[in-house]
Amino acid sequence: MRSSMMVMLLGLVACTGAGNGQAGSEAETSAEPVAQEVAAVPDAVPETPQAGGAFAGQWEACEGTNAPEECGRYVLLQQGDRICGTWSYFATGKSYSGRIIARATSPTEAKRTHVCGRPGSETDTECENGWQTVDKPLRICDGKLGDMTRADGSCFADYQSVPLADEARVALQAEPWMQACLARDPDVAPKGAGS
Repeated sequence: MRSSMMVMLLGLVACTGAGNGQAGSEAETSAEPVAQEVAAVPDAVPETPQAGGAFAGQWEACEGTNAPEECGRYVLLQQGDRICGTWSYFATGKSYSGRIIARATSPTEAKRTHVCGRPGSETDTECENGWQTVDKPLRICDGKLGDMTRADGSCFADYQSVPLADEARVALQAEPWMQACLARDPDVAPKGAGS
């Protein structure tokens, strides 16, 4: 019974469309944009957030060294005004590295708000222990990144933009802490702190 009703319904639809030549073509024409819009939706919603912006990329300061491993580095991803990434530098024969969170206040100005890593001049909080709250600048001046301000308030930028390999960007973006960082403010309470 169900199959005979389907055959009758399909026949009726075919006759209606064939009997009114314009109705069939209007239906096809009006359905086409809808199909195009539906097909475009998956491309408009990426699986992972796209992180880009003025601060995004790899930045290096290598003055005073010929050894690439001794360069100061920031590797940053940016989503809207949120900036998350890693930092590293070499001093007194030791390597220091960690994570950073900043918030852009303009296309060239940002404030570092949280940091963690190997204790040194940047932080006193190991990343496994949580985040240290800071209020330090991050600026772009003349195409360079700066993390200090001169006494007169002017920008001191010595980090050059260098290419960041796609694999490195994808690997950083896939890290759980980075996904959480790009999505929301961090839980800054040190681990093990009482409620």
